[in-house]
Amino acid sequence: MKLVGVQTLFSRILRASRALEHTRGLKTHSGQWASEQSEQFKGDEHKSSESSQGDSEFETEDGEYYVKKQILDAALPFVHTHGWSQEAIMQGAEALGYSSMAHGMFLGGGVELVNHFYQQCNNKLDDVLAYRVKEVTDNPELKKGMTAFIGEAVEERLRMNTEYIDTWHKALALHTSPTNALQALNNIGSLVDTIWYHAGDRSHDFNWYTKRGLLAAVYKSTELCMLQDKSEDFQNTWDFMNRRLSDVHKLGKCVRMVDGAVVNFANFTKAGMKTGLNIIGLNNKTR
Repeated sequence: MKLVGVQTLFSRILRASRALEHTRGLKTHSGQWASEQSEQFKGDEHKSSESSQGDSEFETEDGEYYVKKQILDAALPFVHTHGWSQEAIMQGAEALGYSSMAHGMFLGGGVELVNHFYQQCNNKLDDVLAYRVKEVTDNPELKKGMTAFIGEAVEERLRMNTEYIDTWHKALALHTSPTNALQALNNIGSLVDTIWYHAGDRSHDFNWYTKRGLLAAVYKSTELCMLQDKSEDFQNTWDFMNRRLSDVHKLGKCVRMVDGAVVNFANFTKAGMKTGLNIIGLNNKTR
């Protein structure tokens, strides 16, 4: 029963994540203003892309996304003084020369800044791991075990949070808020999927869910440990992470052993039943 529950849970996570992929670039009432403001950043590149009136809606959405990204990028340095807040976003907008009308673009407030940073770090990790995989392809002697690769990937991603470690507990509170639940699942799902993909996992069965679920648990528990860690270079955090990964590795071996035992037992039972039927003459295939 527990396995069914886990599968159902991660099926819902996957569906939610996929659904979110189709809601990016959502319009707001300030879309027209955003499109006009984005021209000062796009310049000649934007002008050369204008082709027909039928593309105006797409350009509006694309322009708004571009402007929002610029503002959120500019807002990150202000997190140190204003936290993960609407005020930090407004400071970022003002730094780029935008008016107070930019306020209407971020209806979610500070959580939009958290999501932006989370996704930005996930994208950086994707690039870093892709480069490492290429290095191993060119130099096979550099290849490490899967557990070591995953450990380095988790550490790489968590180190990206250290710049804002003093306020990261507040960022997590916003990130896990009920109104941001689907986006939070998408963020962590994208993170663990990126790590497993570059680690070489290409599973399509139930293992796809269990591997990502276990890694998500390791990542989140290590992230919480990091918030309390006062050791040099977060050494206690990395030790904690390695212990959790070791536990997962042992669990995986146990599961494989149990699966093998179940299969062997089933085959043994089946063979015994066939032998019994043959002895008493009830096996149709032997008549």
